[in-house]
Amino acid sequence: MSLPILQETSVQATDGTRLRVQTFGRGPLPIVIANGLGGTMIAWTPLLRAFEDRARFISWDYRGLYGSERPADLRRLQVGHHVGDMRVVLDAMGVSRAVFAGWSMGVQVAVQAAADLADRSLGLLLINGTYGRVFETAFAAPGSQLVLPQVNRLARRLAPLLPHAVSMVTRQPWFLPAMARTGLVDERLDREVFLEIARGFDKLDFDVYHRIMGHLHEHDGEPALRQISAPLLLIAGGKDAMTPPSVREVFQRHVPHAETHIVPRGTHYTLLEYPDDVIQRVGQFLDNHIGVDG
Repeated sequence: MSLPILQETSVQATDGTRLRVQTFGRGPLPIVIANGLGGTMIAWTPLLRAFEDRARFISWDYRGLYGSERPADLRRLQVGHHVGDMRVVLDAMGVSRAVFAGWSMGVQVAVQAAADLADRSLGLLLINGTYGRVFETAFAAPGSQLVLPQVNRLARRLAPLLPHAVSMVTRQPWFLPAMARTGLVDERLDREVFLEIARGFDKLDFDVYHRIMGHLHEHDGEPALRQISAPLLLIAGGKDAMTPPSVREVFQRHVPHAETHIVPRGTHYTLLEYPDDVIQRVGQFLDNHIGVDG
């Protein structure tokens, strides 16, 4: 699949941090994308291509990552700050209401945004993510909530060494086959898109990355779920270790009208593995609940 050519600009957050903003598509329906922690808008390539005539996609790089500035105050990396940045981006793009879309970390951001910016949400499109407390909710392994915070703190200390190391590993010919053998990705993964995402890792600020990861663990989006009245579609991979069945059960308990779609063989990269399945279900959701122009 050919990679989309994104239009780029920048906006200033309320604390002065410059954020890189990307847009794609010429349709009337605004869809604002909250990315995964380790990816940019390119990770949404199948949906961008499928709905480019129907939607105008808007996204931004999280503060301190990729093309956005590192905030002067490193305490301002919590989920609430990213929601505030989403509000600034919507205002700058002249969008009053939009579909909130999120993948991985972006699910937590979109869920909190649906509560904090409820009057601006047309609906939620959530893929491969959890609602909060990521080290507890996104892994089924016993003891992960104790071990993973320590691993995350260690990664912060090693942050200066990680860009080169991660970039070098992800570019090796054996990397993706090894991930497929361990079940972290499906063999149908779109390698072109995945490798395009990986090319940005050598410029990634891993200190900020792991600070944000720590805040994702501290964030509890369950109260926000209880406030959601907008239409909601949660797409999960049947083999995604980061979105176990318990996560879907919490969504359905607090948001009874939520729709859930499981892609049986999908991993955390379901959209890049089974794009036709995801595109079809997203199209149904938009037809049934959002309409062409919201």
